[in-house]
Amino acid sequence: MDLRLFEKTPQIAPLLVQLYESHKLYSLAKDKRPLAKAELTGAVAQLLEVELSAVQKELLSDVLVTLVRQAEKDMRCALAERLAVIDNVPLRLLLQLANDEISIASPVLSKSPVLTDMDLVYIIKAHGPEYWQAIAEREYLSPLVIDVLADTCDAATAIALSANDRIKLTRHALKLLAQMAEENTDVARPLLARSELPASIARQLYAHVGEELRLWIDAHFGPLDSAVTNAADDIIIEFADAQSKFMPTEEMIKAAEKFASLNMLNMQMMMDVLHKGRISSFIAFFSRYTGLKAAIVHDFLKQSCPKGMAIACRAFGVQKADFSRIYLMTNTMRSDDRMVDHRSMLELLSYFDKVRPEVAKRIVERSAEY
Repeated sequence: MDLRLFEKTPQIAPLLVQLYESHKLYSLAKDKRPLAKAELTGAVAQLLEVELSAVQKELLSDVLVTLVRQAEKDMRCALAERLAVIDNVPLRLLLQLANDEISIASPVLSKSPVLTDMDLVYIIKAHGPEYWQAIAEREYLSPLVIDVLADTCDAATAIALSANDRIKLTRHALKLLAQMAEENTDVARPLLARSELPASIARQLYAHVGEELRLWIDAHFGPLDSAVTNAADDIIIEFADAQSKFMPTEEMIKAAEKFASLNMLNMQMMMDVLHKGRISSFIAFFSRYTGLKAAIVHDFLKQSCPKGMAIACRAFGVQKADFSRIYLMTNTMRSDDRMVDHRSMLELLSYFDKVRPEVAKRIVERSAEY
């Protein structure tokens, strides 16, 4: 390489020397040099921070792509992890890593903001399920890429897409995933918790999964008694009726009492229930946990800006992060279009911070008397 091309950016020459030496040392010492990966990835990151001309960037890309091709596997893994979160990495370098074996490609596929839709589509078409699953975990996916992933009809990819709550699934993807969910309960579980799932598909899917649940229990544990049947029906009805008022049934209230008597009623268990989309059961559990009537908890959550729920959570030491999740996961109670009002959410979180726990406790004690 002709370093004269970098004479206007003198800081890059010593970095290129460091890059070469780190790779040379690693090639010689291999796993005897535990710091080699840190030295090399650090040097590459420094190189990418330097402002270069278009010609200089191309030359640097040549150097880095050649380096990656010659590097040992664990060195490529280290580079992939480091470069996956940097937004000014040369595309040719990332494509080299994204098309490597999956242990190297995975962080780039799941995180890198540099890869375009067409890059991702090409990789989906060129590689197998492990690559699809990594892409399905990305923080942002366009409708095009979501549809291409859904079209693979791969179960593990469908599960990853359904469980990715940072994206919004398309109608095409929802239809395909719902068809797969009828045959695969591992797909059904995360899919049924999604806010954009149409009520018609949800009712059909819950009915199907509910029947499978009854048959599975019957096959493994013998005929269902009336209590178990009622409990299973409650869960299915809770999900299937998209227009319900989310009030818990008597069976749900009894279940909350049972968990409390066994000292199993805690925030982690309640958040797990809510994460599964079981809002009515959450209301029953939160009611028993706080001593507030279920109707009061229900009404708190129905408010357009549920300050009553903020007070209740402050009174019982619920963390702000959990309160945020409660607000988000019960949004369907407040909005027919299921869109979160971010301004209202920010106002509510600010209110949560301002409420003193001791004041909140006094308010809740008065509410519990009614």
